[in-house]
Amino acid sequence: MFRKKLENFWYYHKYKVIIAIFAIITIIVASSGDSGGEADLEIGYVIGNREVILQNLDENKALFESLIQGKNNEKAFVSILPITPSRLEVEFVIGISQIFLLDKDTLLPIINHHFFEPLDFYVDKYNIDLSDFPEVKADPDGTDNYKVYAIPVKKLDILLEMGFPEDYYFAIRLPKENDNDDIMRNKNAHIVLEYILKNAR
Repeated sequence: MFRKKLENFWYYHKYKVIIAIFAIITIIVASSGDSGGEADLEIGYVIGNREVILQNLDENKALFESLIQGKNNEKAFVSILPITPSRLEVEFVIGISQIFLLDKDTLLPIINHHFFEPLDFYVDKYNIDLSDFPEVKADPDGTDNYKVYAIPVKKLDILLEMGFPEDYYFAIRLPKENDNDDIMRNKNAHIVLEYILKNAR
C-alpha cells in the first residue's frame, strides 16, 4: 500500500522534487562561497559536453571586484562558477547569477523568454557588428520589436583571454524588481560589461 502511494507520488511530482533538490543544492553552493554569503556579482558559465578551462581566474576576479560596488560599502566579491544546462531553470527561478555565458544550444531555447536584459544600448554605443549573429536578437513580446539579448564572446577580448569559447554568448539576467540587492548586482553586471567593451580591440 505504502509503496503504491510512493510510486504514485513520484509519478506525479518527480519534476517538482528534482527542481526542489536542485534549488537546495544551489542555495548551499551559493552560501558557501568565500564571501560568507551572496556574491556582489556572480558570473555563471554553462558547461555542456565540452570542458571550459579558465585562465588567470584570480586576477580577473580581482579586476572585476575593483570595478564594482560591494554591499554596505564593503569590498566587493565576484564569484565565477560553472553551471549545467539543467540548473538554468533554478537559476532563473531563484535569481543567482547576473551574468550568463552560454553556448548556442543553451541560448536559443531561452532567448525568447523574459529572462535577459536588452543590450542594444551597448551595440549602438560600441558599434558592434552583429550581422553574422542573428540568433542574438529576439522578440519575447511577439510585437516584431526585435532586440539584442546577448553579445557573442567572439567580440569580447577579455573573456576570450580568460578562456571562454568564442562561440559562447554573454547575457545579463533581468533583476528582481523588488530586490534591492539583486538590482545592485545587476548594476554591477552592467559595469563589468561596459569595462569589457571599452577595452575590446
